[in-house]
Formats: sequence, structure tokens, C-alpha cells
Amino acid sequence: MSASSDASIAETGGGHGQKGIEYQRNWAILQMLVLEEAGQPDFIILFEAIQDIAILDSPEFPTRIELNQIKKKDRGEWTWAGLTKLHQPPDPVKQPKSKTKIKSLADVAESPLGKLHAAVHAFNIINSSGRFISNAGCDIVMANNSNAATSLPVALDTLPAHFSNLLTTALATLHKTGSPPPDLAKLTLVKADLPVDDPLTFTVGKTLTFLTKRSPKHAGQAQSFVESLLAKIAPLGAKTSTCSTFEEMKSQHGYSRSDFIAALASLETVVDVDYILNIWLIQLQQEGMSVMDVTAIRVAVTAIYRRQVMGAKLPQETAIEMACNDWLETHTASSKLLTFFEAGLEHLATQFPLSKSAELRAHFALKAIEKCMDLS
Repeated sequence: MSASSDASIAETGGGHGQKGIEYQRNWAILQMLVLEEAGQPDFIILFEAIQDIAILDSPEFPTRIELNQIKKKDRGEWTWAGLTKLHQPPDPVKQPKSKTKIKSLADVAESPLGKLHAAVHAFNIINSSGRFISNAGCDIVMANNSNAATSLPVALDTLPAHFSNLLTTALATLHKTGSPPPDLAKLTLVKADLPVDDPLTFTVGKTLTFLTKRSPKHAGQAQSFVESLLAKIAPLGAKTSTCSTFEEMKSQHGYSRSDFIAALASLETVVDVDYILNIWLIQLQQEGMSVMDVTAIRVAVTAIYRRQVMGAKLPQETAIEMACNDWLETHTASSKLLTFFEAGLEHLATQFPLSKSAELRAHFALKAIEKCMDLS
């Protein structure tokens, strides 16, 4: 793949602010979830190698590459000039005699869409496409009178004729003599749902949903899973040396589906707290705890997990956890698990009289299981 050594279309790490880098990394993790849920048989994601993020359908025998230029924007929407560095072409119907100040077509080379097109056009053996992705919309009216700011994703071949003609002519200046003309259908504008200010919380939430379907007993580990993925992909976009071959590019900048599956598999090596909790709840019910109380504990534990994942603990939760730990330091379970639970609840209820019994029991169960795991 000759494009792997073409410095004119390659990206190298360090060109973005930290906020933008974190945005790109979180977006990449979301794409892994999307590809996996869609049943994509294989993929490899390249960070800061060919544009910001490139996604190929195979690390060994790719037939398709999707080049993604990901730009955060703190204020306002993207304009035509901001995307292309070209002048606003007058509508020949509404402004037939307009005297618009013409900009040089060569300016498109330094624009976001110009750079994206140049990278897409560099591939002639495998199918290529490009997406301009941002948290902000693009204030561009399309041929059907919809606005790209609200109707994304949209392909650029749906621009009004006076816009598409100007852009096609400008992009053609980037081509070598005899090259095929620009294909605007290969370029798409996409407004991402991922927020700029707190992309991690959004990513963790999506991962929680993914793990709930894929590995329910490990859904509570969504945040640690995302953080581990971020740690693994961070170095892939930080290397600035130019790669001369595709193999070098994969080694230095690539994260494959097999890497992602291995990360998922590593969750299975973690002790399953829910499995132990289920054994304990069955034992409690056998010893006389009502089915209503057992059910209430299950519901409360699920709520605790959800708040942990979303970083939204209740004000008193930390204090309850500390009280559980303090009590467990001086008390051990007897042969009757129910007696142990009742004693713990009695202690907690005196300190947190306004908290529900199910909430206290849930925290107590999780901390008691955690203590057992520490002793194992």
C-alpha cells in the first residue's frame, strides 16, 4: 500500500490539543463497539497514520479503507469557507449577477476537505472513502434544501450544483494529470453524538450498554474497560516517525479486532462479583430472608453499579462504604449468613437512618464480598 509512505497525506501525532486527542480516542473506541455490534468479521484501526483515524476491513488483506478526519469545535458550526477555504459560490438562479470575490482554487489544498480528499484519492487499489466528523454541525444547505447541520451524515455529492461544481473543480487541482476526476460521493459530513467536554462518560455509558448485551456479568467494569483501552491506544497516535511499509504502520499505529477481542477476553479473568453475590442471595433466601428483600438487594446492587459507571454516586454512598469496611474489620461471618447480614444492617441503620434497608444491604454485600476476595 503505497499510501502508507506518502508523507503528503499522512498524519503524525502531536498536532492536536490534548482535548482534541482525547476526543479522537474516545470516538475510536465507540467505533470499535459499532463494528463489533454490526458483526464486522475483522478490522484494524490506524491512529494518526493516514488522517486522524483510518479504519480498514482487514489487517492482512484489506479491500476497503475509511479515512476519518475528526475535529472538535468548541463554538459555532462549520462553514463552507472553514471546510474548503473557497469562496461562497453565488446561486445562479437567485443571484445571477452577483459579483463574488473569487478565491484561489489552490487554497483548497490546505482545507480540511482538501486534505481528506487528497488522502482518499491516493488509494487506487482498495476502495476508499472519507468522513469529516465533528461534534459541531456544518452550516451548508444541500440540494434538497436540508441543512447539513441537522441532517448529517450527508455525502458531498448532494450539494447544490453551484457548490459541487466549484468544489469538484478545486479538488481536481490536487490530482496528477490523467487521474480520475474527484468523486464527491466518497466524502461525507458526519455530526458525532460524542460530547467534547466529557467524552469519557459518554463512552463509558455506551460501553455499559455493549457489555450488558455481550457480557452482562462484567457490565460493572465498563469504566475500567474503557480506561484500559484508552491506555492501550494512546501510544499508537503519539509516534511521529514516518512508516515506509504497511507492516510498520500496523505495528506502530494499529489496533485490530483481535486486540479488541483479547481485551474483552481479559474481563473473563476478573473475579465475578455478581456470581458470588448470586450464591450469597440464594443462601440468604434459604436461611429465611424474604424473596422481596432478596429482590430489593439485587435491584439496589444494579443501581450502585450504574451510578459507579456513570460517575454519579449518591452523596452518602462513600460514607456507607467506609462504614461497611470499618465494621467488617472487626466482624467475620458465622455459619449463618443471614445472622451476619442482620448484624451488619443493624449497625449501618444506626448511622444512616434515612437510607433504605435494601441500599444498606447491597453496599454491605458488595463490601463483604470484596473483603473475601482480598483474603483469597
